[in-house]
Amino acid sequence: MIRVCYYEGCGIAYGEKEPLSDKRETHGLCPKHLGISLKEIKVKMEKVMDLTGGLTLLIVEDSTLFRQLFKETLHDRFPSVEIHEAVDGREALQKVEILRPDLIFMDIRLPGENGLELTKKIKARYPNIIIIIVTAYDLPEYREFSCRYADYFFSKDSTTTEDIFKIVESVLPTPA
Repeated sequence: MIRVCYYEGCGIAYGEKEPLSDKRETHGLCPKHLGISLKEIKVKMEKVMDLTGGLTLLIVEDSTLFRQLFKETLHDRFPSVEIHEAVDGREALQKVEILRPDLIFMDIRLPGENGLELTKKIKARYPNIIIIIVTAYDLPEYREFSCRYADYFFSKDSTTTEDIFKIVESVLPTPA
């Protein structure tokens, strides 16, 4: 697959996912725009961190295996980050009310309410919560919706563990 940057209409091809690509396109952020996006997230998170002092993260994902691997990977790299999980929209809304997370990684396809509608509800009530859509369904209509309501959109197919680490590192407070 060929990676194509989706940042504000950039559209440049910035690499192939595998050496013998089938020439289908997947979307992500080229290195330049990944850096810009991470700076944008950091600015938003610094505002939140001034108020809270810590980082609380919520993973909303119905796949137990993916959710657990994602949580363990984040915890191994960032042991001081408070990480919570939700498997569906109902549980996610309850945890948002109780925990007020700073950052949410949101899947789209969830039991009951989908992650896009859930994102819209959360943002309407808590606009300062940063929501990053992480999905295997990289469709134009999902990207369009995400651009309006979520802060960022990443395809599971084109996002690496290092990309996720960069996102989390970018929102952690800078040591004084």
